[in-house]
Amino acid sequence: MALVQWCCGVSYFLLELTILGHTVTALVRNPDAIQPKDGLTIFKGTPLNKAVIDSVFQEPPTGVITTLGHNRSGSGPHYMTDVHTTILAAMRAHGIRKLVVLQALGVGESKPNLFFAMRWMIKYSSMAGHFADHDMVDEMVRKEVKVNVVRARPTRLEGGEKKPVVFFGNDGKGIGGFAAISIKSVAGFMVDAAEKRDWDGSSPVIAN
Repeated sequence: MALVQWCCGVSYFLLELTILGHTVTALVRNPDAIQPKDGLTIFKGTPLNKAVIDSVFQEPPTGVITTLGHNRSGSGPHYMTDVHTTILAAMRAHGIRKLVVLQALGVGESKPNLFFAMRWMIKYSSMAGHFADHDMVDEMVRKEVKVNVVRARPTRLEGGEKKPVVFFGNDGKGIGGFAAISIKSVAGFMVDAAEKRDWDGSSPVIAN
Protein backbone atom coordinates (compact mmCIF):
# COMPACT_ATOMS: atom_id res chain seq x y z
CA MET A 1 0.00 0.00 0.00
CA ALA A 2 1.26 3.51 -0.78
CA LEU A 3 0.48 6.50 1.45
CA VAL A 4 0.89 10.05 0.15
CA GLN A 5 0.69 12.03 3.38
CA TRP A 6 0.93 15.81 3.41
CA CYS A 7 -1.20 16.78 6.39
CA CYS A 8 -1.91 15.56 9.94
CA GLY A 9 -2.19 12.05 11.28
CA VAL A 10 0.59 10.19 9.46
CA SER A 11 1.39 7.97 12.44
CA TYR A 12 -2.24 6.82 12.72
CA PHE A 13 -2.39 5.78 9.09
CA LEU A 14 0.94 3.98 9.26
CA LEU A 15 -0.07 2.19 12.47
CA GLU A 16 -3.37 1.07 10.95
CA LEU A 17 -1.65 -0.23 7.81
CA THR A 18 1.19 -2.04 9.58
CA ILE A 19 -1.12 -3.64 12.18
CA LEU A 20 -3.01 -5.20 9.28
CA GLY A 21 0.22 -6.56 7.84
CA HIS A 22 0.59 -4.25 4.85
CA THR A 23 3.95 -3.41 3.34
CA VAL A 24 3.82 0.38 3.14
CA THR A 25 5.62 2.95 1.01
CA ALA A 26 4.98 6.45 2.32
CA LEU A 27 5.74 9.87 0.83
CA VAL A 28 5.73 12.34 3.72
CA ARG A 29 6.72 15.87 4.58
CA ASN A 30 9.03 15.05 7.51
CA PRO A 31 10.52 11.52 7.59
CA ASP A 32 12.45 12.31 10.80
CA ALA A 33 9.16 12.30 12.71
CA ILE A 34 8.40 8.69 11.76
CA GLN A 35 9.71 5.70 13.67
CA PRO A 36 11.23 3.04 11.37
CA LYS A 37 9.28 -0.21 11.12
CA ASP A 38 9.67 -3.48 9.29
CA GLY A 39 7.82 -3.31 5.99
CA LEU A 40 7.86 0.50 5.89
CA THR A 41 9.74 2.49 3.24
CA ILE A 42 9.79 6.27 3.60
CA PHE A 43 10.29 8.83 0.83
CA LYS A 44 10.71 12.55 1.30
CA GLY A 45 9.76 14.92 -1.50
CA THR A 46 6.94 16.88 -3.01
CA PRO A 47 4.04 14.90 -4.48
CA LEU A 48 4.01 17.44 -7.32
CA ASN A 49 7.24 15.88 -8.63
CA LYS A 50 6.52 13.12 -11.17
CA ALA A 51 9.95 11.55 -10.63
CA VAL A 52 9.31 11.27 -6.89
CA ILE A 53 5.90 9.66 -7.45
CA ASP A 54 7.41 7.22 -9.96
CA SER A 55 10.00 6.25 -7.34
CA VAL A 56 7.25 5.62 -4.77
CA PHE A 57 5.44 3.43 -7.32
CA GLN A 58 8.57 1.62 -8.53
CA GLU A 59 7.20 -1.52 -6.92
CA PRO A 60 3.49 -0.97 -7.65
CA PRO A 61 1.36 -1.05 -4.47
CA THR A 62 -2.09 -2.62 -4.28
CA GLY A 63 -3.58 0.81 -3.64
CA VAL A 64 -2.88 4.45 -2.80
CA ILE A 65 -4.20 6.60 0.06
CA THR A 66 -3.85 10.38 -0.20
CA THR A 67 -4.37 12.75 2.74
CA LEU A 68 -3.49 16.15 1.37
CA GLY A 69 -3.99 19.59 2.85
CA HIS A 70 -3.15 22.87 1.19
CA ASN A 71 0.60 23.30 1.01
CA ARG A 72 1.93 26.08 3.22
CA SER A 73 4.94 26.76 0.99
CA GLY A 74 2.90 28.49 -1.70
CA SER A 75 2.55 25.77 -4.32
CA GLY A 76 -0.46 27.46 -5.87
CA PRO A 77 -4.26 27.54 -5.52
CA HIS A 78 -4.72 24.18 -7.29
CA TYR A 79 -2.17 22.26 -5.25
CA MET A 80 -4.36 19.24 -4.48
CA THR A 81 -5.68 19.09 -8.05
CA ASP A 82 -2.16 19.22 -9.46
CA VAL A 83 -0.96 16.49 -7.08
CA HIS A 84 -3.84 14.16 -7.92
CA THR A 85 -3.30 14.76 -11.64
CA THR A 86 0.30 13.61 -11.20
CA ILE A 87 -0.65 10.66 -8.98
CA LEU A 88 -3.43 9.39 -11.25
CA ALA A 89 -1.20 9.55 -14.32
CA ALA A 90 1.46 7.51 -12.48
CA MET A 91 -1.14 5.04 -11.21
CA ARG A 92 -2.40 4.41 -14.73
CA ALA A 93 1.15 3.97 -16.00
CA HIS A 94 1.98 1.46 -13.24
CA GLY A 95 -1.34 -0.39 -13.38
CA ILE A 96 -2.46 0.60 -9.85
CA ARG A 97 -6.22 0.36 -9.62
CA LYS A 98 -7.27 1.72 -6.21
CA LEU A 99 -7.18 5.26 -4.79
CA VAL A 100 -8.70 6.50 -1.51
CA VAL A 101 -8.80 10.30 -1.21
CA LEU A 102 -9.30 12.32 1.98
CA GLN A 103 -11.81 15.11 1.34
CA ALA A 104 -14.11 16.83 3.85
CA LEU A 105 -17.75 17.41 4.64
CA GLY A 106 -18.68 20.38 2.44
CA VAL A 107 -17.12 19.05 -0.76
CA GLY A 108 -19.31 18.32 -3.78
CA GLU A 109 -22.91 17.29 -3.08
CA SER A 110 -22.31 17.37 0.69
CA LYS A 111 -22.01 21.18 0.76
CA PRO A 112 -25.75 21.91 1.33
CA ASN A 113 -25.69 19.78 4.48
CA LEU A 114 -22.72 21.56 6.04
CA PHE A 115 -23.52 23.63 9.15
CA PHE A 116 -24.58 27.10 7.91
CA ALA A 117 -21.71 28.93 9.66
CA MET A 118 -19.19 26.67 7.93
CA ARG A 119 -20.92 27.21 4.58
CA TRP A 120 -20.42 30.94 5.09
CA MET A 121 -16.74 30.42 5.96
CA ILE A 122 -15.94 28.29 2.92
CA LYS A 123 -17.62 30.87 0.69
CA TYR A 124 -16.20 34.10 2.11
CA SER A 125 -13.05 33.27 4.12
CA SER A 126 -9.59 32.06 3.14
CA MET A 127 -11.04 28.54 3.21
CA ALA A 128 -12.83 29.27 -0.08
CA GLY A 129 -9.77 28.48 -2.18
CA HIS A 130 -9.10 25.29 -0.25
CA PHE A 131 -12.61 23.95 -0.84
CA ALA A 132 -12.58 25.07 -4.47
CA ASP A 133 -9.47 22.93 -4.90
CA HIS A 134 -11.22 20.00 -3.15
CA ASP A 135 -14.14 20.41 -5.57
CA MET A 136 -11.81 20.35 -8.57
CA VAL A 137 -10.26 17.09 -7.33
CA ASP A 138 -13.75 15.70 -6.80
CA GLU A 139 -14.80 16.52 -10.37
CA MET A 140 -11.60 15.03 -11.76
CA VAL A 141 -11.72 11.70 -9.94
CA ARG A 142 -15.43 11.23 -10.75
CA LYS A 143 -14.41 11.00 -14.41
CA GLU A 144 -11.62 8.47 -13.77
CA VAL A 145 -12.25 5.15 -15.55
CA LYS A 146 -9.03 3.20 -15.01
CA VAL A 147 -8.74 3.65 -11.24
CA ASN A 148 -11.39 2.81 -8.62
CA VAL A 149 -11.69 5.86 -6.35
CA VAL A 150 -13.19 6.31 -2.88
CA ARG A 151 -13.59 9.89 -1.59
CA ALA A 152 -13.82 9.95 2.22
CA ARG A 153 -15.60 13.02 3.64
CA PRO A 154 -15.13 13.27 7.40
CA THR A 155 -16.81 15.93 9.46
CA ARG A 156 -14.82 17.97 12.01
CA LEU A 157 -11.59 16.16 12.96
CA GLU A 158 -10.63 15.69 16.60
CA GLY A 159 -8.29 13.63 18.76
CA GLY A 160 -9.25 10.53 20.65
CA GLU A 161 -9.35 6.81 20.07
CA LYS A 162 -10.63 4.85 17.10
CA LYS A 163 -14.42 4.45 17.36
CA PRO A 164 -17.20 2.98 15.23
CA VAL A 165 -17.88 5.05 12.12
CA VAL A 166 -21.38 6.32 11.29
CA PHE A 167 -22.19 6.93 7.62
CA PHE A 168 -24.36 9.72 6.20
CA GLY A 169 -24.49 8.83 2.53
CA ASN A 170 -22.61 10.81 -0.09
CA ASP A 171 -24.34 14.08 0.75
CA GLY A 172 -24.21 14.11 4.58
CA LYS A 173 -27.94 14.56 5.01
CA GLY A 174 -28.94 14.43 8.70
CA ILE A 175 -25.43 14.80 10.10
CA GLY A 176 -26.15 17.85 12.29
CA GLY A 177 -23.92 20.77 13.15
CA PHE A 178 -21.81 19.32 15.96
CA ALA A 179 -20.72 15.94 14.59
CA ALA A 180 -17.03 15.06 14.79
CA ILE A 181 -14.74 12.12 14.10
CA SER A 182 -11.35 11.11 15.47
CA ILE A 183 -8.38 11.05 13.11
CA LYS A 184 -7.81 7.43 14.15
CA SER A 185 -11.34 6.56 13.02
CA VAL A 186 -10.74 8.25 9.67
CA ALA A 187 -7.52 6.29 9.23
CA GLY A 188 -9.31 3.06 10.03
CA PHE A 189 -12.06 3.72 7.50
CA MET A 190 -9.71 4.80 4.70
CA VAL A 191 -7.53 1.71 5.11
CA ASP A 192 -10.65 -0.48 5.13
CA ALA A 193 -11.90 1.25 1.97
CA ALA A 194 -8.52 0.67 0.31
CA GLU A 195 -8.69 -3.05 1.09
CA LYS A 196 -12.28 -3.65 -0.05
CA ARG A 197 -14.46 -2.74 -3.00
CA ASP A 198 -17.52 -1.85 -0.92
CA TRP A 199 -17.03 1.91 -1.25
CA ASP A 200 -15.63 2.15 -4.80
CA GLY A 201 -17.07 5.10 -6.71
CA SER A 202 -18.63 6.65 -3.61
CA SER A 203 -17.96 9.63 -1.34
CA PRO A 204 -19.22 8.64 2.12
CA VAL A 205 -19.65 11.36 4.74
CA ILE A 206 -18.37 9.90 8.01
CA ALA A 207 -18.59 10.75 11.71
CA ASN A 208 -18.41 8.98 15.09
